[in-house]
Amino acid sequence: MVSGKMDSHRRCVWVLALLLTASATAHERPPFEVIGVNERYELVVPVVTTAPLVDGKLDEPVWSQAAQAKIVRQVSPSLGQPASLPTTVLVLATADKLFVGFRCPIASKDAIRAYETRYDAPMRNDERVTVFLDTLHTHDRAYEFTVNARGTRADSRFGNDRWDAQWEAAVQVNETEWTAEIAIPFAILTYDPRQKVWGINFARFISNREELTVWAFHPDRPWDLRYMPHLVGLPLTQKRHNNGPRWLLKAFSVADHTFGEEKGIGNHYGLDGEWAFRQNLALRFVLKPDFSEVEEAFESIDVSYVEQFVPDRREFFVQGGEFFSEVAVAGEGWRRGNEPNLFFSRRIQRFDVGMKVTGVLEDKRLGFLSTHNFQDHEHSFVLNFAQAFGTKGRAYWGYVDALRPAGFHRGLLLGGEWRFGEQGRFSLRGSYARHFSSDPQRNGGAGTLRFNYGDERWFISLSWTAFSPNFRPLLGYTPRTDFKRFSLFTNRTFRPKGAGAYREANLSVYWRHGETFGGKFFEHSYGINASLTLRDLTEVSLGWERNRHAEYHIRPEPFDDHSLRIGIDFGGNRPFRGDLGYTVGRAFDGRYRQPFLALRWDKPDGSWRLRLEISQRRQTFGDGTRQTVQLREVNLTRVLSEDKWLVLRYFYRSGDFTIKNFALSFRLKRQSGEELYFIWGDPRARQTRHRLIVKWIMPFRF
Repeated sequence: MVSGKMDSHRRCVWVLALLLTASATAHERPPFEVIGVNERYELVVPVVTTAPLVDGKLDEPVWSQAAQAKIVRQVSPSLGQPASLPTTVLVLATADKLFVGFRCPIASKDAIRAYETRYDAPMRNDERVTVFLDTLHTHDRAYEFTVNARGTRADSRFGNDRWDAQWEAAVQVNETEWTAEIAIPFAILTYDPRQKVWGINFARFISNREELTVWAFHPDRPWDLRYMPHLVGLPLTQKRHNNGPRWLLKAFSVADHTFGEEKGIGNHYGLDGEWAFRQNLALRFVLKPDFSEVEEAFESIDVSYVEQFVPDRREFFVQGGEFFSEVAVAGEGWRRGNEPNLFFSRRIQRFDVGMKVTGVLEDKRLGFLSTHNFQDHEHSFVLNFAQAFGTKGRAYWGYVDALRPAGFHRGLLLGGEWRFGEQGRFSLRGSYARHFSSDPQRNGGAGTLRFNYGDERWFISLSWTAFSPNFRPLLGYTPRTDFKRFSLFTNRTFRPKGAGAYREANLSVYWRHGETFGGKFFEHSYGINASLTLRDLTEVSLGWERNRHAEYHIRPEPFDDHSLRIGIDFGGNRPFRGDLGYTVGRAFDGRYRQPFLALRWDKPDGSWRLRLEISQRRQTFGDGTRQTVQLREVNLTRVLSEDKWLVLRYFYRSGDFTIKNFALSFRLKRQSGEELYFIWGDPRARQTRHRLIVKWIMPFRF
C-alpha cells in the first residue's frame, strides 16, 4: 500500500519535470512605468575610464555621465502608491567595478533612524538603501548589498547572508538629503561572462515614515525577481578580472579550558581555502576542519525534548552553501522538515579533509562537495544541479552518497517549480527523494506536491506530503517519518486605498489532516489568525487553533487541544519597542495560561542594546496537579566599534527542570574576514559549566 502511493507520487513529479522543460523564457515587467529603463526594459550602464572616489559625496564630474533611475513607488505601507520621498539612483562602471550612488531626500537630520554599526548585522529598522544584482539572470536568486545612513554595510549571495566580500561604501548626511556611494568589484561576484545580461533592482527604507520603496516590482508579487530590469553594457570578458585575489586562505585556531568536574584543556587548528580560478567557478577546501562550534554556541539554549534544527556554522559548509539549497532544504524556513531532503551538513561529524566545487554556466548552478575521514574510512559525496527556465520555473537534481564501513547509504532527489497563469500567479512545486541503504530501516522514499495562488490580496496554498516509514537518510534532516499529510492555507490581505488609520490587516485560515501509514497516529488541526497593523507599526493579533491527535500505541483516546492567544507588538522602529502576549488553552488533559513579555531598546547612536524576555506557563492537569514553568532571558550588548562588541547573556528556566546560565562573549568581525571569539560560560549546556573559549580566524588573500 505504501509503495503504491509513493509510486503514484513519483509519476506526478516526473510529469512536473517534463512541464518545466517546456517553459517559456520571456521576461516580465510591472504594470507601471519604471523610470530609468529603455523600451527594452534595460538599464544601460555607461563605462568610464576614471573611477569616482568612494566618499559618499557624488559631486565628482564623472557622476554626470551615469545612468539615472528613480525610485518613485512604495511597497509598504501603501503598496504601489507614490513614494513620499522619491530617491534618485546613479549607475556607472569601470573596467573592474560597478558604482551605484543614491540621493535620498529627508525631512531633517533628526528624522533619520539608524541604530546598527556592526558589519553584516541585520538593519531591519534602519534608514538604508540596497542594490540587488541577479548576476546569473535566472530570476530566482540575487546578491544584496545594503548600506545604512551610518555607512554600516551588509551583504549576501543568493540568500546566504554568511557570505562576506570586500566592497566599498560611504555616506554623507546633510540637512536635506543623505547620499550613499557603493563600489562593487566584479571580482567578488559569481557569473558566467558569456551571460551579458544581469538583473538589477534598488530599494530604500525611509525610517521616520517606516516606508519601503522599490524601483521595479509587481503589485501582485513585490519580491518576485522576475520583474527586475535588465542591466546591460557591463565590460564583461571571458578572462577573470585580475584586480581581485584568486586565493583566499583562512587559518583558525581554537583553545578552550573547562573548569569543574569536566575540567580539561583543548586546542585545535586548521585551514580553510578557496581558489576562484574562473569568474564562474571556485574550488574550496579544508584541512583539519573546525569542530569547535564556537560561533553558534552562543546563539541558542536547547530546552526541548526532541532534536531542534541548529544551522551549521562551520566555515567549509557555510561558504558556498547556497549552491546546495535544493538537496539540503532543511535550512529554508517552512521547507525545513516539510520537504524531502538528503543532506544536512551537521550529520557529517569529524573528518580530515574536504573539497567543494561551486559554479555557474549561464542559467545553470552546480555544487559538489566531498568529505573524507581516513581513520574511520568514512567518505561523503553531495551533488546539486539546478536549471532555470527563464521566468517560468526551474528544475533541480541532487545526489548524496555516504560510504561507511558498515554499508552504503545513497539518495537521489528530483524536483522543480513551474509558474503559469496571468502574471504567474499560479505555481506548482514538487519534489521526490529516494534513499537506498544497506540498512532496511533507512531504505525509503518521500515526496511532496504544492499548488499556490497569489496576488495582491490573496494567497492560497494546497500541499500534500508523504514520508515513508523508512525514509531516514543517513545525512538528511528528517524530524518525522512515516506520515502523510494534506494541508490548506489561505490568507487575505486588506490595505487602505489612501492614508488611513491602519497600514494593513490580514486574515488567515489553515487546515491540516495527517496520519501514519500504519494508522498508529493521526493529527487533525485547524485555526484562524487575524492581525491589524496601525500606521505607527503597532500590530494587534488574535489567533485560535484546535488540534486533535492520538498515538494509539500510547493512548487510545485522542487528545483535543486548543488555544486562544492575543498579542500586541508596539514601538515600530523606535528605540524602545516590545511584544506583549497572553495565551490560554488546553493541552494533554490540562488547562494552562501563559503570559509573555519581550522588551527591546537600542540607543540611537547604536552603542548599546538591551533585550529582555519573560514568560510563565501555569498548567493544571486533569488529576489536579499543577506546574509552573518560568523563563527569563537578558541580553546586553555593548558595541565598541563597527567591528568589535561585547555581549552579556543570562538565561533562567524553572519548573519541569532548572537551567541557570550566564555567558559573556567578545566578538571581533571585520570585512577583511578576520574574526575573534572570546566566550566565557557555555550557554548551550543545560547545566552551568564554566568554560573559556578563544577562537581566532586570520584571512590571507593573494
